[in-house]
Amino acid sequence: MSSTSISEPPGFSELSKAEQVDYLMSLWDQIAEAPGDLPVPESHLELAEARLRDYRKDPSRAHSSFEVLDRLAEKQK
Repeated sequence: MSSTSISEPPGFSELSKAEQVDYLMSLWDQIAEAPGDLPVPESHLELAEARLRDYRKDPSRAHSSFEVLDRLAEKQK
């Protein structure tokens, strides 16, 4: 993801860290109300299509989300 420099809203730096987080979460909630409006990079779509093709060729190679989460949790230990 590219990094852009934007000025913070007036008064933002005077807020406590908890208030800043609440502010950001409120912004995210507004964005998330219309996820279809968010652009998806073509490379992400291509990767999803390739993975779906692979799954359809051999569904037995797929792992459930629970298996993946368990494997990731083990790596964190």
